[in-house]
Amino acid sequence: MTIREMSTTSTDSMITSNILSIQLNEQREENQRLQARVDELEALLDEQTKPADKGE
Repeated sequence: MTIREMSTTSTDSMITSNILSIQLNEQREENQRLQARVDELEALLDEQTKPADKGE
């Protein structure tokens, strides 16, 4: 393998790593948004079901 080929391979690997890192960070942010929404919906569900439980 020539130095040029090794350099190209190294550059490609770094680019791939950077892209994957960006995608991972974006996915983590999306997961946090979704978890916040789940928490919000669970709280709303609790509010809706607790009065019904007390009335039984």
